Amino acid sequence: MAERIYSIYRVPIREVNGNAYIVVKGKEAAVIDTGLPGYSEEILKGAYSLDAKISHIILTHYHIDHTGSLKDLKEKTGAKVYIHEKDAPYLSGKEKFPLPSTVPSEAIKLYSAYRYVEPDFILEDGDKIFGFKVIHVPGHTPGSIVLYDGKTLFAGDNMSNMEGKIEGSPAMFDWNRELAKNSIKKLLELDFEMLMPGHGDPVLEGASDLARRSIKL
Repeated sequence: MAERIYSIYRVPIREVNGNAYIVVKGKEAAVIDTGLPGYSEEILKGAYSLDAKISHIILTHYHIDHTGSLKDLKEKTGAKVYIHEKDAPYLSGKEKFPLPSTVPSEAIKLYSAYRYVEPDFILEDGDKIFGFKVIHVPGHTPGSIVLYDGKTLFAGDNMSNMEGKIEGSPAMFDWNRELAKNSIKKLLELDFEMLMPGHGDPVLEGASDLARRSIKL
């Protein structure tokens, strides 16, 4: 009989059409990105309803709409925090955010609410975490990553689903646009059935084919 290896649950981040995800294996859960500040209770309630304990918090990059509820969630769960080595100094506050000049001023204001967290584990390209391979895709931020297991791609901001069309990372928020383009090209070489984007609805079938048809670089 076929056996489900894991289940994925989405917590919508309403203000930015964004997503946090809860991945459940047995009684254990990993949270992938934590949304804006103020979403820790929703994420906790989601995990509680699934009878799962949050043990991992994996961040695709340091931006506040993906890390805003991290500190609260870590304090409430004791979960270990994982981020790529290139973004770790911004998460911990040891280095200044490398936000590009094209970021709108209203978005920059959000960073006044940033709550720094020292990560427990530093990720590198090729690492395995919670059954997923870490792929380093620099450009959106220095340490942007995706998580991939051959079927599902957690894309962070490297791919978004905007009304049924897959788009690459948003140019105005990219730390290095040329690197971001190269990273998106790299992702388009992967085959994945399901896409869990940082923003927009998940794509549950034929995701890599849709991405290749949609994204023009």
